[in-house]
Amino acid sequence: MSTQTASALAHAMERVDEFFDGVFAPLEAWLPELQRTLAARAADGPMTGAQLAALVEPGAHAILDTVDRPLYGAGYCANALVVSEGNPLAWWQGPERGLLASSTFGPGQAAIDLVRLEWYRVPEATGERHVAGPFVDYLCSNEITVTAAIPVRLGGAFAGVICADVLVASLERVLLPQLPADAQATLVNAGGRVVVTSDPAYETGDRHADAAEASDSGDDARVAVSQRYPFALLAAG
Repeated sequence: MSTQTASALAHAMERVDEFFDGVFAPLEAWLPELQRTLAARAADGPMTGAQLAALVEPGAHAILDTVDRPLYGAGYCANALVVSEGNPLAWWQGPERGLLASSTFGPGQAAIDLVRLEWYRVPEATGERHVAGPFVDYLCSNEITVTAAIPVRLGGAFAGVICADVLVASLERVLLPQLPADAQATLVNAGGRVVVTSDPAYETGDRHADAAEASDSGDDARVAVSQRYPFALLAAG
């Protein structure tokens, strides 16, 4: 691989980081206000799902008003500290901004098994923001999706996550033109799954055969690793 390709990979990785910086920006702007609102409401005890949705809707819709990133969904997934009955997902998706129906998820968060969901599990475990996916969003859109998530804390305790969804189809439109023109490049997540690629040997969701080896090699001429997100950009060997 040439130094030109290495430079192009590093430049493309910067564009990927900038894209996700823009996805997280409105979430980070919303978080302090949401925490203040939830803390004030906490004096009355845990809410129902319907009460949570009414409380959260303006903030979530403001996230979806973000015009410089192709966001498909946004909202807040609470835990039992905040919601005692009903749908813990105050989450809106799609052009019509439909609220995810409580009938889809059962009477409480136990029915959803939140710990199985990467966008919930990782921020809860690490206390850090995270990008989950790509995954088929069987809970909501049935589209291949990535979800950016930030943990919410109340009085020092984990109280759920706020999130923004981006469809992989939208990611391809934005990020594929940023990939090096002279290399078949593939963006993979921390598990080696393909996010977007210009390499005809792979499709989104495939496990990249060389992801672990390339990332561990430290070969800057072939791989660029994000310093902010769980992604690496690989050139075909």
